[in-house]
Amino acid sequence: MDKIVKFFSKLFEARQMAHIFHLQVKGKEGSGWEHKALNDFYDSILELTDDLIETYQGQFGVVEGYEMIDTAATSKIESKEYLKKLAEYIKIERKQIPADESHLHNIIDEIVSLIYKTIYKLENLK
Repeated sequence: MDKIVKFFSKLFEARQMAHIFHLQVKGKEGSGWEHKALNDFYDSILELTDDLIETYQGQFGVVEGYEMIDTAATSKIESKEYLKKLAEYIKIERKQIPADESHLHNIIDEIVSLIYKTIYKLENLK
């Protein structure tokens, strides 16, 4: 159960980190797009995380003991790099959910898709 708590906690961290990155966007070229892309991400990741956890809990029981969110990394990493590392983390750690639970993996696929769509926006919409 500890590993699933860590996985879910990471999704909550992603929402918080994106919000902080969003608030720290400065007036450089493309900053309006960056601000909007991160806003869209943190709105959407919360809904998908909620869907995933509620569905999981409906099947396996209530998850407790979430980890504290440490947002100190926002001063050490750029939003694109954070999202790239997040996608890799999710693709590796999704194994915490049994492979035959495709309904849960479908939601995780939507989360990964959201991450890559946001990276695309951050890299190409300026």
